[in-house]
Amino acid sequence: MRIIKSFFILILILIACDSFSQQMHNKYRRKSHTSQNGYANANKYSKYFTGGLAINLLNYFGDATPAEKTFINGIKVTRPGISAFLNYKLSGTFSLSSELSYGRIIGDDFNTSPDIDGSSIRKYIRNLSFRNDLVGLSLTGRVNFLKDPYEYWKRKNFNIYALTGISFYYSNPKTKIPEKSRDGVPFENAGSWVALRPLGTEGQNSPAYGKKYSAIQVGVPLGLGVRIRVGYKIDIQVETSVNFILSDYIDDIGSSYVDLGVFDDELAKTLSDRSMEEKAVLKNEMRDMTLIDESTETFSYKSNFDGKTYNVFKGFGHDDGLRGGSRLDLITVTSFKVSYIFAN
Repeated sequence: MRIIKSFFILILILIACDSFSQQMHNKYRRKSHTSQNGYANANKYSKYFTGGLAINLLNYFGDATPAEKTFINGIKVTRPGISAFLNYKLSGTFSLSSELSYGRIIGDDFNTSPDIDGSSIRKYIRNLSFRNDLVGLSLTGRVNFLKDPYEYWKRKNFNIYALTGISFYYSNPKTKIPEKSRDGVPFENAGSWVALRPLGTEGQNSPAYGKKYSAIQVGVPLGLGVRIRVGYKIDIQVETSVNFILSDYIDDIGSSYVDLGVFDDELAKTLSDRSMEEKAVLKNEMRDMTLIDESTETFSYKSNFDGKTYNVFKGFGHDDGLRGGSRLDLITVTSFKVSYIFAN
């Protein structure tokens, strides 16, 4: 609610500034561009900065998105965000933009329908979940479908634009700690959130399996937007972009299960394979263990690292078991922006 209130306060402030600017600059709108002086003024005002704030809606599509009704289930995990942006208009058709953002994405295998065969039931058995509070910086180029006149006060009342560029995210996926470890020992901080990257849930802390993935994730945004003029210097923009993340770890789910004996930390071992947990931790609800038992079989192996014997579901919690998928993760961002033109 505070974000929404602040957003509307900003709009009121910009409206007041816009009214003052229009009164101060009416003389420029009457200038003729047939004279040398008029042409100089047109060239002077053809390039300018705009900036403002946005309320965003983020949706995550990746390994922790249900296989069935992907789009509908992606919409169900919509989370809010905010951003501040600055644009530089280079011409009537092209501009550059930078944007600093904060927003949350979330995913949960428990959202999968357990009575559907194939990858859906596999995700239900897997029982992984996460949330990620992303801090992002995007640098994009924008192309207008309709060419705007040189001066900002003559810009079109309506325009459509396309955008692309590069995005950088500080990524820190977390999950909730379950009540007990694999051995049935209660965790003292059960129910609290814990960062997954330092734990190396796919064996990244061991030389046998590789190194940690980066906390900085790179994406390529592609999007469309609509700009609507609502004042002398004020515009409203509605924008939707798809960010193709060039890593598969924004959800901490990327590759294969590992030999559980490689983990020295009991929490890391437990969070690596959660298929045998009776509860879906994010929603604190019981899972259908009868269906799970009917859909898989137990598998035992002796660890090559600690020599212990581990009982898991076949395909889960052991070498070569598929934990993630091959496709890259996507983040869609729908933005509602208010921008102000910083020009004389």
